[in-house]
Amino acid sequence: MPERVDPRNLPSGYSPAFIQLSDGLVCVADATVRDSGWLEFTEWSGTTGLVPPRDCGRVKFIATELVEDALRRRIADADIRAEYGPEGEVSR
Repeated sequence: MPERVDPRNLPSGYSPAFIQLSDGLVCVADATVRDSGWLEFTEWSGTTGLVPPRDCGRVKFIATELVEDALRRRIADADIRAEYGPEGEVSR
């Protein structure tokens, strides 16, 4: 079972993003656009997947920041961190 991603302590190299899909806007823990145009993503639940170019609209990456008292990165927006954190309402 994949490990849940915490927006207060992002793994190295993760780029959280909002993705426009055919069924609506989705926020993911990590998004990478491949050279082929396919979008590789990791959900907050830790599940990974791929989206073909025809099913993916805009990708808006979310700002992150370094936490000074520790060597970790987190989502800069406190509201987004709270919504997608371990106690948040959204499981995807």
